Amino acid sequence: MIINFKYRRPFHHPARQVLLFVLSCGYLVGCSALELEPITYQEALTRYQETGGIENYRCALVPADDHYRAIRDALPIAVEIDEMLFVKTAGTVQQLQQTDMSETHTGYAADGMTATLTIVRQFNYSEYNESGDRHVDLAFVLQGKTAIHKTFGAACGL
Repeated sequence: MIINFKYRRPFHHPARQVLLFVLSCGYLVGCSALELEPITYQEALTRYQETGGIENYRCALVPADDHYRAIRDALPIAVEIDEMLFVKTAGTVQQLQQTDMSETHTGYAADGMTATLTIVRQFNYSEYNESGDRHVDLAFVLQGKTAIHKTFGAACGL
């Protein structure tokens, strides 16, 4: 009597593959909601102007490495315009209102999202100290999950 056993990998069965796919998609959707997507300064400015805002202060925050050097060719993940912070999650531009501010910390919140910007270092001030570069830690909280990003802001100010 010859018994022919075929070896099957655990997730090779079609029903298991579908289940794994569904579970993965659910997990990824939950994770991607926290992920900050690239946002252009123009996207943020357009949204700000739609609400009647006239820009006085701006700072585009670009992802940075552990030494706060801007990642090459990276687009901003957050844009500050006056008392607003603009981020993009799940393809939608979100507008957070400033809630508090000190010399090194600025808090923002809206619709269950919060963000805290912590200035680690400021340098390269303009001639009249109207703007400067900065290293900023961006802590973004959504649905109880926190993501912390090291960012670089060039020529933040007027």
